[in-house]
Amino acid sequence: MMAAAGAAGWLVTTEILEPPQQPPQQFQAAAASVPQQPQQPQQIQRAGQVTSSSPQSVTMVGADGQSTTFRITPETAQIGLPGVMPRNVVVHGVIRDGVAVATAIADREAIGPDGPPMDYGLPV
Repeated sequence: MMAAAGAAGWLVTTEILEPPQQPPQQFQAAAASVPQQPQQPQQIQRAGQVTSSSPQSVTMVGADGQSTTFRITPETAQIGLPGVMPRNVVVHGVIRDGVAVATAIADREAIGPDGPPMDYGLPV
């Protein structure tokens, strides 16, 4: 009986001093979020009649009936009479973050059908 009590005491002491081995934990690293690269501006060109204009924007409708509003910035080149928005225009621009921004607005009478390209040397 003493031997059984001694063996039981040894077993309890062993469990206290040496807890059972746990399986190794596996750590999973969280996927690092990769910042999205800004999209390159998309080129756009429209020709048509001006339906509305302000110092900040111009809205025009093309021969296909599609209406487009362009934002006007201080960098927008205007080819034609200064301070006057012509009725028939050609607009070159870019789409940035879903917004059409005019880089050049030209009176169709000022450039003619065989005129030089309007986007020469303009910032994109």
